Amino acid sequence: MAEVTSPPAEQAVVSASPGPSVLPVHRLLLGVGVLAVSFAAILIRVADAPAVALAFWRSLGGAVVLVPFARKTWPAPRQVGQLLASGAFLALHFALFIAAFAYTSVAAAVTIVATGPIFVGLGAWLVLRRPPSRRTWLGMGVAMVGTVVVAVADAGGDAVGSNPLLGDLLALGGAAAVAGYLLIGQRQRDTLDVATYGVWVYGTSAVILALTSAVVGSPLTGFDATTWWAIVGLIVGPQLLGHTVFNQVLGRVPATTVSTVVLIEPLAAALLALVLLGEVPPALMAVGAPIILVGVYLAATGGRHRPAE
Repeated sequence: MAEVTSPPAEQAVVSASPGPSVLPVHRLLLGVGVLAVSFAAILIRVADAPAVALAFWRSLGGAVVLVPFARKTWPAPRQVGQLLASGAFLALHFALFIAAFAYTSVAAAVTIVATGPIFVGLGAWLVLRRPPSRRTWLGMGVAMVGTVVVAVADAGGDAVGSNPLLGDLLALGGAAAVAGYLLIGQRQRDTLDVATYGVWVYGTSAVILALTSAVVGSPLTGFDATTWWAIVGLIVGPQLLGHTVFNQVLGRVPATTVSTVVLIEPLAAALLALVLLGEVPPALMAVGAPIILVGVYLAATGGRHRPAE
């Protein structure tokens, strides 16, 4: 869930302004983006490395790739603190989300982390004093009901993973962390281009994760070839072809459209896990997951419209 793509969820929850029509090329790019991010869960599952290491290399790789496209000027002093905070939230999101796959199923992790827009709506209300609409409140309630259903499903005997409930909590924490990243990102993206913002935030995330790795004694190197290829895949696929593509089309496609299309990711990731990994989630997941996605859709498309200029 979640990375350079700052505002789709936040803009959808808060402003939801009407946008231009979606052209065929935009549909193609959105399709490529959704497919790319859907492979994140598979690559994480294949990689034999600690969550902190995968999060570090993904952050560092994204920052390095964006450096040539970033502005060479230093951000204003008042922006630096917020950029560092955004990077800290992103590091926490990556670490929690990736760690969740060690304990629960792909379907549960990607579905629960998709509740990020719900936390964005709550944050916009509590921090920015922008109360959600009735439709958004309804979506939040529906999504939370679905999350409870998924948790009940993971408490059963046919659940996938060594500790499904812990994995669900980690994914939920990842959703909350990405909300902080998105809320800060919305404000910063008004004055910073995507590349500059990404370099600062990704770089900060990489530094924090490197320090965390040193403190907890988690290695950042020494992995097998399969794991390194999976790390390269995370950078090229979900990071560049996924969220960077979403950033590119965001100026041409309504934010509500982007945030709604991204809801395909949990379904695509679960299907890929079933086909490629033979991972069959609990039967009750078939009830809880659609409820969550319906709730997030209602919240993401229930923002207040700004007056037309």
